[in-house]
Amino acid sequence: MHGELDIATAPELVHLLTRLRHHGHAVTVDLAEVTFMDSTGLTTLMDAHREAELGGGTFAVRRASPAVRRVFELAGVNGVLDDG
Repeated sequence: MHGELDIATAPELVHLLTRLRHHGHAVTVDLAEVTFMDSTGLTTLMDAHREAELGGGTFAVRRASPAVRRVFELAGVNGVLDDG
């Protein structure tokens, strides 16, 4: 992904993740080029993580940008979503 992950762009990601999950794909989201993320973006990632856990799928976040890491830190989800 690149650019912003926010209220304007999250629905597109939700749609993509839903399609991938429907087809049984493991998902890894590379966030190195995400320049901004708001609570909607965080919720989208958390929901994808939870749905993968409940449905036996795989969801991972890799290479979180500094902007994304800051949101993870503020929300207290570093160990849940971040690859460390």
